[in-house]
Amino acid sequence: MKADLEAPLPAGQEDLAIQCRDVCRSYGKLKVLSNLNLAVPQGHIYGLLGPSGCGKTTLLKCIVGTLKISRGHITVLGKPPAFPGHDVPGRKVGYMPQDLALYNEFTISDTLTFFGRIHGLTSKETQARMNFLIEFLDLPQKHSLVRNLSGGQRRRVSLGAALLQNPELLILDEPTVGVDPVLRAKIWQHLVEIVKTGKVSVIITTHYIEEARQANVVGLMRNGCLLAEGPPEAVMKQHSTLERAFLQLCQTSDQISSKRGSSPQGEQLENSQSFESGRDESQPILAVGLAAKDEIPKYTADWKVRARHLLPKWRNIAALMIKTLVRMKRMPFSLCFQFLLPVIQISLICLCVGGDPNGIHVAVVNNETAPSSFSQSLLSFLDNSSVHQVPLSHKEAFEGIYNGEYWGVIGFGKNFTSPRFTTSSTCGGSADEYVVTRRYQTAFFPFSGCMPPCIVLHSLTFCPLLWLPSVSQTLLMGRRAVRTER
Repeated sequence: MKADLEAPLPAGQEDLAIQCRDVCRSYGKLKVLSNLNLAVPQGHIYGLLGPSGCGKTTLLKCIVGTLKISRGHITVLGKPPAFPGHDVPGRKVGYMPQDLALYNEFTISDTLTFFGRIHGLTSKETQARMNFLIEFLDLPQKHSLVRNLSGGQRRRVSLGAALLQNPELLILDEPTVGVDPVLRAKIWQHLVEIVKTGKVSVIITTHYIEEARQANVVGLMRNGCLLAEGPPEAVMKQHSTLERAFLQLCQTSDQISSKRGSSPQGEQLENSQSFESGRDESQPILAVGLAAKDEIPKYTADWKVRARHLLPKWRNIAALMIKTLVRMKRMPFSLCFQFLLPVIQISLICLCVGGDPNGIHVAVVNNETAPSSFSQSLLSFLDNSSVHQVPLSHKEAFEGIYNGEYWGVIGFGKNFTSPRFTTSSTCGGSADEYVVTRRYQTAFFPFSGCMPPCIVLHSLTFCPLLWLPSVSQTLLMGRRAVRTER
């Protein structure tokens, strides 16, 4: 079955689906990937083997583009990940993460439809692929909720989402964990078929070392470094199983590390080690990495492509909106909580802090006695619901303030009603504007930092805005009456 896939092209002439060169990735001081070199040929299955914590998942995230590398260079399907105009991550890549990235409120149908919208598939294409994947992966009915599925069934739904759009590159992080052996063999058979017929490339990580024999190329990874990569048969020539070969490589790597730690600086160590003592150690059994002298190509994108890359796609916005509506429909209690929480917060604030204070006692010292004075008119526009006016004399007002009976004093002089008029003609003399300037109006608030004086000052600030139009209209009518009498 693999005969057509295992015929390698001459060195440097085969197309590479993934190319990693001197890749480093650190989390703070912890170095996860250290000068890693990896090459996945186009139309091949690449099995990445290694113990837990060796950096396999981190490497796959860097290849997809969800993580940025600290140093080095990665190309996926000819361009770096997340390059403007390059559908990586996107439709060209099917990625199954190690951690399940599924919505528990979705059904199997909702999940595959959501990813179909993200990748731009039509309804007919999504439905056809959905029917095939449900039968192929032995999934329950498509209307089953994800939260009601077992762990193995959820992983198969995640695998179905990765296979949905028939991507050019499949990146599968331990897809066969917790899967029935019969279904595991079926999945591997399907991967071999799509690689052979559709020129699809696959990189797969697994803890089952023996099942990696079905891959065209295997890479043995440990402590963030790729110990070796090559066809499984090249390893099997020296050892009966891949597990024994991997053990020998790990022991050899530890010996090299101990020699480097004990050897003087500048001493040359051999780059390759054999699996048997009788083998020539100058020739490596497996090729590791790429030629360091190869130049890294430069990639450029048109400004229009960069602009489209920055703007979100309408189909993604629609898919996310539908996703949110479906989740809200399936979680009524969460929806009620989202709407009730602001109401509860406002109610608690009003109960604890309270509303605006009413009936604030303010002393008014008005030295004008005429009922038609402007001071009386101005006071009538003051907000009487929040400010309670108490007419007093000057002495009584300040005694009340000192005794804490009033929050402040508003005073008017005797000449407050005596105006100064400034007349200006506008609109070609068709109308007259009267600007009235008042003096001898005072306000005294000794507790200006408290809330009640602030409310009174606010009312005093906006009171003239309501009062001036009325006064202007009165003055204008009086002026016209004088002109008529003349």
